[in-house]
Amino acid sequence: MTTADEIATLWRNSADAFSRISGKDILSAAEVLHQVRVRNGVVLVAGNGGSSSTAAHFAADLTKFTRRTGWPHLRTVSLTNDVSCLTAWTNDEDPALALAHLAEPWLQGEYPVGTNAVVLFSVHGGSRDGLVSSNLVELASLARSHGTAVIAVTGFDGGALGDLADVHVNVEMDVEPYATPGVESLHLLVAHAICLAMRTTGEEL
Repeated sequence: MTTADEIATLWRNSADAFSRISGKDILSAAEVLHQVRVRNGVVLVAGNGGSSSTAAHFAADLTKFTRRTGWPHLRTVSLTNDVSCLTAWTNDEDPALALAHLAEPWLQGEYPVGTNAVVLFSVHGGSRDGLVSSNLVELASLARSHGTAVIAVTGFDGGALGDLADVHVNVEMDVEPYATPGVESLHLLVAHAICLAMRTTGEEL
């Protein structure tokens, strides 16, 4: 297969996956985040690798792009941006629990149950045997134990995060070497679509 063929396959597979992304799930995610905004809660976002960058981008857009007159300013925290604290937890404790340790203060105390939400980006969604992306799975499990809504944005079959999520936006690509770059690219489009929906009011959602 030539380089041109490889690129054409990536475009074709990505376009096919794009056509099958659920608009209903995107609107459901936007509604969950709108309720966080109404309740003056906090949205925690995270991901690994390239998905960490997508999570940080999403946090920035939630903070700025979704702001509208008449609605509270949506507060967001990109957990993987705090490199010093994240690596301290990873170095000194079980690495699988690092994100959960970072998130825990936001999931208790002054925030009543149902106030906050966690949004997790992951290409594979974390393996169900706990061997891959266990840090995201542990964070999702902790969030659920605190009554916090979990939004998972995944690829492949959604993995453990898809199983745990209250809202699951899945990009159905699973053939490598096209799946990972295709899923990561479409995840950014999903993030932008959610933010665009957030610019409407709750009644319009």
